[in-house]
Amino acid sequence: MDLNRMIERLNDLIALDYDAVGAYAAAIDRIDVEPLRMSLRGFQQDHERHIQELSRVVETLGGTPRKAPDVKGVVLKGFTAITSMMGTEAALQAMRGNEVLTNRTYRMALDEDWSPEARVIIERNFSDEQRHLAFIEDALRNRTWEQTTVQP
Repeated sequence: MDLNRMIERLNDLIALDYDAVGAYAAAIDRIDVEPLRMSLRGFQQDHERHIQELSRVVETLGGTPRKAPDVKGVVLKGFTAITSMMGTEAALQAMRGNEVLTNRTYRMALDEDWSPEARVIIERNFSDEQRHLAFIEDALRNRTWEQTTVQP
């Protein structure tokens, strides 16, 4: 992949992670089960780390990393906020949809020809995304918000 395309694709992943940070903020604000909130905060921090690490790679390649979510991210955060008003289960369902998208996007990114440094970060981020999705799906399946403790 040529350098400009690599920077563009990395910025696409950065935008995706900005979108996820906003969506998690909206869900966290509306979930009243503290163990779930703590897990989601951890996932939000993963996405913030993804932004930082991918941004460093973009800078190393001579590019300018994206600094904010795009219009899609604002819409995604708003959708998550509105859906989350219907309660914890609805918030988790919205987050499941968001994580399905991030998993698919990171999986597709791994099909591209990256520098070794970028590939390691993308693989690690994809692993995080798989863990996030598995947790959310498990929480929905087991209705963990109705239990006293939640394990991330």
